[in-house]
Amino acid sequence: MRVAVDAAPIRPGHAAGLEAFTYGLLTGMAVDDSCDLRVNVLRGTLAQWREQVPDARIDWTEVAQPLRSDNPTGQLLRRWTPRVMRNSRTVRTAVNAVRQRSVVRHADTDVTLFPFHSAPIGSGASVVVLHDTRHLGGEFHAPGFAAVVRENVARAAAIVVTWPHPYRETLRLFPEAAERTVLIPTPAFQPAPERAHAQPEPGLLVYPSSTAEHKNHATLLEAMALLPDCRLICPGPLVEPEASRLLARAAQPDLRGRVSFPGFVSLDELNAIYARADAVVVPSLWEAASGAMLEAFTWGLPVACADVEPLLDQLTFNRAEAAVFRARDPRSLADAVRHLLDERERYAAASRRANDRLAGRTWAATGRDYLDVLGWAARGGSGQVPRSPFVAEAATDAAASGGDGT
Repeated sequence: MRVAVDAAPIRPGHAAGLEAFTYGLLTGMAVDDSCDLRVNVLRGTLAQWREQVPDARIDWTEVAQPLRSDNPTGQLLRRWTPRVMRNSRTVRTAVNAVRQRSVVRHADTDVTLFPFHSAPIGSGASVVVLHDTRHLGGEFHAPGFAAVVRENVARAAAIVVTWPHPYRETLRLFPEAAERTVLIPTPAFQPAPERAHAQPEPGLLVYPSSTAEHKNHATLLEAMALLPDCRLICPGPLVEPEASRLLARAAQPDLRGRVSFPGFVSLDELNAIYARADAVVVPSLWEAASGAMLEAFTWGLPVACADVEPLLDQLTFNRAEAAVFRARDPRSLADAVRHLLDERERYAAASRRANDRLAGRTWAATGRDYLDVLGWAARGGSGQVPRSPFVAEAATDAAASGGDGT
């Protein structure tokens, strides 16, 4: 089967969990030698992609992507352009129209995979990965992105969703697409090397994430002002306009020297941070699923997380335990961290148990699940869309233990 993957909207070093997902998925799909992979990537990033996905059988094509928001000019525009304008349908339609002129179409492929749901998928047999639904309503509503997502769902032969909460939301929002929508959970993005040898530094908290506004660093920094004995490292892409505000807050006297934003870091650097961490804090207001939480499980690190529905669903699906706090309440967050550190071994043991249950999930198995769906789409979508065996096994295990695995 000849599969094209449009990874051009994903710039290494700037896309956080999305790029880690795509690296893992490409690696897993490339294990199957019956699959001929042709991957579009952003011009100037091929060396970075090959470093992360070294399989020699992948046919790479570099393409231009105008009007980028993650270069210096784009970051400056993001900082000073009002959100309502950035997210408007008019602006998004114009930007996408310009970008689509540079899209490379592989005419001799059987099906195309689009790992980023907020970029238009075009025509032809296609599968789109819908990571989350936050742009489609509520406080995160973004009319421009919502229009793209709705059109992508209408056009796609199949829709893959990565975690239970966005899967249920997708079925609720798009009941007409239920028969071609599948749930395929991912492994942890970065398994921990030599976890048993990690020596945590007391009071060192970690929150790996981009500085997008919904990641809610602002509440975390105010909580840090109430935790004078703690330090915080927040690795991840520095996304405007929030990055400038967060750096300014971290430089104030009550946080100076205790909070750092090192920007995007390599996997080795991230692992070195995790090896020192005492706990992981996830204050995000919305996620498909938190990669930081999964990585905490692999490291056996205790987790404090916000009480938002996607994160609570992730805990339930993984049968995990965390210290939960009110998402926008710095005092609640600070209290949860104190409780977490007071009962560190209890929560660390809970993370280790969650990791033991997830340890069997690999990128090769995930890639196989995706190839089954891609093959179904390439054949014209006849019969029932393939479902991931991992989801069925998780549901069976959850039923046996009295939980909810769907």
